[in-house]
Amino acid sequence: MRKKFFVPPLTAVKEPPQGIVRDSLKPRQLIGQPSSPGLVTARARVIRSVDDFGEVVKGEILVFDAVQPQVTFIISLIGGIVERRGGMLVHSSIIAREMNIPAVNGVSQATELIETGDLVTVNGDLGLVVIGEPEFNMEMVGINL
Repeated sequence: MRKKFFVPPLTAVKEPPQGIVRDSLKPRQLIGQPSSPGLVTARARVIRSVDDFGEVVKGEILVFDAVQPQVTFIISLIGGIVERRGGMLVHSSIIAREMNIPAVNGVSQATELIETGDLVTVNGDLGLVVIGEPEFNMEMVGINL
């Protein structure tokens, strides 16, 4: 005889809980394609035009729509790459692997959801990008901010 399981009825939430504005919610974890292995946590710098290159600080994670070959000179300064488009064989992935810089490509809406100054963790092994404080002890994995 089959066991019967109690399944509670679904209830729709019509309003967000008090104190939470629906428009202010954004995802904390973004998923993309791993393109260069490694783990790094640093501040993000969203690059929207060539004019933004002058503001890059060493060790930042650069967030691009698509990396162009003329960006190669700045790659040696950065800590990681998050790219909205791309894959394993695009220019940024090849350069990142050659320079041992963690990178994740194909992260849809990366340039909209990540803002300059956000603390971001790039996991190039799993293809994950986490916005905000990481939930692990950074010193134990060798990350010093």
